[in-house]
Amino acid sequence: MGRLTSLLKNELVTGLLLLAPIGGAAYVFYWFVSTVDGLYPGFLRPKVAGWPLPGLGLLTVFVLALSVGFVAHNFAGQRLVKLFDDLVHRIPLFGSTYGLLKQVLEAVFASGGGSFKRAVLVEYPVPGSWAIAFVAQSHVTGKLREAAGAEIVAVYVPTTPNPTSGFYLLVQRDKVRELDLPVEQAFKLILTMGIADAEPLATTGKWNRREVNAGQG
Repeated sequence: MGRLTSLLKNELVTGLLLLAPIGGAAYVFYWFVSTVDGLYPGFLRPKVAGWPLPGLGLLTVFVLALSVGFVAHNFAGQRLVKLFDDLVHRIPLFGSTYGLLKQVLEAVFASGGGSFKRAVLVEYPVPGSWAIAFVAQSHVTGKLREAAGAEIVAVYVPTTPNPTSGFYLLVQRDKVRELDLPVEQAFKLILTMGIADAEPLATTGKWNRREVNAGQG
Protein backbone atom coordinates (compact mmCIF):
# COMPACT_ATOMS: atom_id res chain seq x y z
CA MET A 1 0.00 0.00 0.00
CA GLY A 2 2.80 2.38 0.91
CA ARG A 3 4.55 1.60 -2.35
CA LEU A 4 1.38 2.33 -4.33
CA THR A 5 0.89 5.61 -2.46
CA SER A 6 4.48 6.65 -3.16
CA LEU A 7 4.06 5.78 -6.84
CA LEU A 8 0.84 7.79 -7.12
CA LYS A 9 2.47 10.71 -5.33
CA ASN A 10 5.42 10.71 -7.72
CA GLU A 11 3.14 10.51 -10.75
CA LEU A 12 0.98 13.33 -9.35
CA VAL A 13 4.00 15.58 -8.78
CA THR A 14 5.30 14.81 -12.28
CA GLY A 15 1.93 15.63 -13.79
CA LEU A 16 1.69 18.90 -11.88
CA LEU A 17 5.19 19.92 -12.95
CA LEU A 18 4.22 19.32 -16.58
CA LEU A 19 0.81 20.98 -16.38
CA ALA A 20 1.75 24.03 -14.28
CA PRO A 21 3.87 25.78 -16.95
CA ILE A 22 1.23 25.06 -19.60
CA GLY A 23 -1.55 26.38 -17.38
CA GLY A 24 0.49 29.41 -16.38
CA ALA A 25 1.34 30.31 -19.96
CA ALA A 26 -2.28 29.77 -21.04
CA TYR A 27 -3.53 31.99 -18.20
CA VAL A 28 -1.10 34.81 -19.05
CA PHE A 29 -2.07 34.60 -22.72
CA TYR A 30 -5.77 34.60 -21.86
CA TRP A 31 -5.31 37.55 -19.49
CA PHE A 32 -3.45 39.54 -22.14
CA VAL A 33 -6.01 38.83 -24.89
CA SER A 34 -8.94 39.57 -22.56
CA THR A 35 -7.38 42.79 -21.32
CA VAL A 36 -6.66 44.12 -24.79
CA ASP A 37 -10.08 43.00 -26.07
CA GLY A 38 -11.68 44.81 -23.14
CA LEU A 39 -10.44 48.11 -24.55
CA TYR A 40 -13.00 47.78 -27.34
CA PRO A 41 -16.69 48.58 -26.76
CA GLY A 42 -18.91 45.54 -27.03
CA PHE A 43 -20.72 46.75 -30.15
CA LEU A 44 -17.41 46.82 -32.08
CA ARG A 45 -16.55 43.21 -31.31
CA PRO A 46 -17.97 40.58 -33.66
CA LYS A 47 -20.09 37.92 -31.96
CA VAL A 48 -20.41 34.19 -32.49
CA ALA A 49 -23.53 32.54 -31.01
CA GLY A 50 -24.06 35.67 -28.93
CA TRP A 51 -20.53 35.67 -27.46
CA PRO A 52 -17.94 38.34 -28.36
CA LEU A 53 -15.23 36.86 -30.57
CA PRO A 54 -11.86 37.09 -28.75
CA GLY A 55 -8.67 38.19 -30.42
CA LEU A 56 -9.67 41.57 -31.88
CA GLY A 57 -7.38 43.44 -29.49
CA LEU A 58 -4.51 41.04 -30.11
CA LEU A 59 -4.94 41.44 -33.86
CA THR A 60 -4.93 45.22 -33.41
CA VAL A 61 -1.67 45.08 -31.42
CA PHE A 62 -0.09 42.92 -34.13
CA VAL A 63 -1.18 45.26 -36.94
CA LEU A 64 -0.12 48.33 -34.94
CA ALA A 65 3.32 46.89 -34.18
CA LEU A 66 3.79 45.88 -37.82
CA SER A 67 2.73 49.33 -39.03
CA VAL A 68 5.02 51.12 -36.58
CA GLY A 69 7.88 48.88 -37.70
CA PHE A 70 7.33 49.79 -41.34
CA VAL A 71 7.04 53.51 -40.56
CA ALA A 72 10.14 53.51 -38.36
CA HIS A 73 12.29 52.30 -41.26
CA ASN A 74 11.82 55.39 -43.43
CA PHE A 75 13.38 58.82 -42.92
CA ALA A 76 10.25 60.57 -41.64
CA GLY A 77 9.49 57.66 -39.33
CA GLN A 78 12.98 57.75 -37.85
CA ARG A 79 12.54 61.45 -37.08
CA LEU A 80 9.22 60.73 -35.37
CA VAL A 81 10.74 57.89 -33.32
CA LYS A 82 13.58 60.17 -32.21
CA LEU A 83 11.09 62.89 -31.26
CA PHE A 84 9.01 60.36 -29.30
CA ASP A 85 12.11 59.06 -27.50
CA ASP A 86 13.14 62.59 -26.53
CA LEU A 87 9.68 63.33 -25.16
CA VAL A 88 9.42 60.09 -23.18
CA HIS A 89 12.89 60.51 -21.68
CA ARG A 90 11.76 63.85 -20.22
CA ILE A 91 9.07 62.15 -18.11
CA PRO A 92 10.36 61.73 -14.52
CA LEU A 93 10.94 58.11 -13.46
CA PHE A 94 9.00 56.66 -16.41
CA GLY A 95 11.53 58.05 -18.88
CA SER A 96 14.53 56.48 -17.17
CA THR A 97 12.78 53.10 -16.88
CA TYR A 98 11.74 53.25 -20.53
CA GLY A 99 15.26 54.11 -21.62
CA LEU A 100 16.82 51.28 -19.63
CA LEU A 101 14.40 48.66 -20.93
CA LYS A 102 14.86 49.86 -24.50
CA GLN A 103 18.65 49.71 -24.29
CA VAL A 104 18.64 46.21 -22.82
CA LEU A 105 16.14 44.87 -25.37
CA GLU A 106 18.00 46.46 -28.27
CA ALA A 107 21.28 45.05 -27.00
CA VAL A 108 19.86 41.55 -26.78
CA PHE A 109 17.64 41.34 -29.85
CA ALA A 110 19.07 43.88 -32.30
CA SER A 111 20.72 42.45 -35.39
CA GLY A 112 23.21 45.31 -35.67
CA GLY A 113 26.67 45.65 -34.24
CA GLY A 114 25.41 46.81 -30.85
CA SER A 115 23.74 43.54 -29.91
CA PHE A 116 25.15 40.98 -27.50
CA LYS A 117 26.67 38.27 -29.66
CA ARG A 118 28.27 35.98 -27.09
CA ALA A 119 27.70 34.70 -23.60
CA VAL A 120 30.80 34.27 -21.44
CA LEU A 121 31.80 33.44 -17.88
CA VAL A 122 33.60 35.91 -15.63
CA GLU A 123 34.77 35.57 -12.04
CA TYR A 124 32.25 37.64 -10.13
CA PRO A 125 31.71 38.78 -7.43
CA VAL A 126 34.73 36.96 -5.94
CA PRO A 127 37.47 34.76 -7.43
CA GLY A 128 36.25 31.20 -7.86
CA SER A 129 32.62 32.30 -8.27
CA TRP A 130 31.51 32.46 -11.91
CA ALA A 131 28.74 34.59 -13.37
CA ILE A 132 27.17 34.57 -16.84
CA ALA A 133 27.97 37.77 -18.71
CA PHE A 134 27.42 39.13 -22.21
CA VAL A 135 30.15 40.72 -24.27
CA ALA A 136 29.35 44.37 -24.94
CA GLN A 137 32.72 45.26 -26.48
CA SER A 138 35.35 42.70 -27.38
CA HIS A 139 38.26 45.13 -27.64
CA VAL A 140 38.27 48.17 -25.33
CA THR A 141 40.68 50.92 -26.33
CA GLY A 142 41.45 54.52 -25.39
CA LYS A 143 41.57 55.86 -21.84
CA LEU A 144 39.90 52.79 -20.34
CA ARG A 145 42.56 50.53 -21.84
CA GLU A 146 45.34 52.80 -20.62
CA ALA A 147 43.92 52.99 -17.10
CA ALA A 148 43.52 49.20 -16.87
CA GLY A 149 47.05 48.56 -18.06
CA ALA A 150 46.01 45.34 -19.78
CA GLU A 151 43.87 44.03 -22.62
CA ILE A 152 40.30 44.26 -21.38
CA VAL A 153 36.83 43.21 -22.49
CA ALA A 154 33.64 45.09 -21.63
CA VAL A 155 30.87 42.79 -20.41
CA TYR A 156 27.40 43.16 -18.94
CA VAL A 157 26.54 40.96 -15.96
CA PRO A 158 22.74 40.86 -15.52
CA THR A 159 21.01 40.14 -12.24
CA THR A 160 18.45 37.38 -11.82
CA PRO A 161 15.53 37.15 -12.31
CA ASN A 162 15.52 40.75 -13.61
CA PRO A 163 18.19 41.07 -16.33
CA THR A 164 17.39 44.75 -16.91
CA SER A 165 19.53 45.54 -13.87
CA GLY A 166 23.13 44.47 -13.71
CA PHE A 167 26.74 45.55 -13.81
CA TYR A 168 29.02 46.86 -16.54
CA LEU A 169 32.43 45.31 -15.94
CA LEU A 170 35.82 45.69 -17.57
CA VAL A 171 37.55 42.32 -17.35
CA GLN A 172 41.03 41.24 -18.34
CA ARG A 173 40.86 39.35 -21.61
CA ASP A 174 42.62 36.27 -20.22
CA LYS A 175 40.13 36.13 -17.32
CA VAL A 176 37.14 35.73 -19.64
CA ARG A 177 35.97 32.22 -20.44
CA GLU A 178 33.98 31.57 -23.59
CA LEU A 179 30.64 29.84 -22.97
CA ASP A 180 29.42 27.51 -25.70
CA LEU A 181 25.81 28.57 -25.17
CA PRO A 182 23.50 30.73 -27.33
CA VAL A 183 22.74 34.19 -25.97
CA GLU A 184 19.01 33.41 -25.87
CA GLN A 185 19.54 30.26 -23.79
CA ALA A 186 21.89 32.06 -21.41
CA PHE A 187 19.25 34.74 -20.86
CA LYS A 188 16.62 32.06 -20.24
CA LEU A 189 18.91 30.53 -17.63
CA ILE A 190 19.19 33.90 -15.86
CA LEU A 191 15.47 34.69 -16.07
CA THR A 192 14.55 31.36 -14.47
CA MET A 193 17.29 31.56 -11.82
CA GLY A 194 19.05 28.54 -13.29
CA ILE A 195 16.02 26.27 -13.42
CA ALA A 196 15.31 26.25 -17.17
CA ASP A 197 17.56 24.09 -19.29
CA ALA A 198 19.71 23.24 -16.28
CA GLU A 199 20.09 19.58 -17.29
CA PRO A 200 20.89 20.23 -20.98
CA LEU A 201 23.40 22.86 -19.88
CA ALA A 202 25.07 20.43 -17.49
CA THR A 203 25.27 17.63 -20.06
CA THR A 204 25.94 19.42 -23.33
CA GLY A 205 27.23 22.87 -22.40
CA LYS A 206 30.95 23.39 -22.83
CA TRP A 207 33.22 26.12 -21.63
CA ASN A 208 36.94 26.51 -21.72
CA ARG A 209 39.56 29.17 -21.28
CA ARG A 210 40.00 31.01 -24.57
CA GLU A 211 40.92 34.54 -25.40
CA VAL A 212 37.98 36.62 -26.49
CA ASN A 213 38.80 37.29 -30.10
CA ALA A 214 37.95 40.82 -31.19
CA GLY A 215 37.12 39.55 -34.62
CA GLN A 216 34.28 37.42 -33.23
CA GLY A 217 32.46 40.35 -31.70
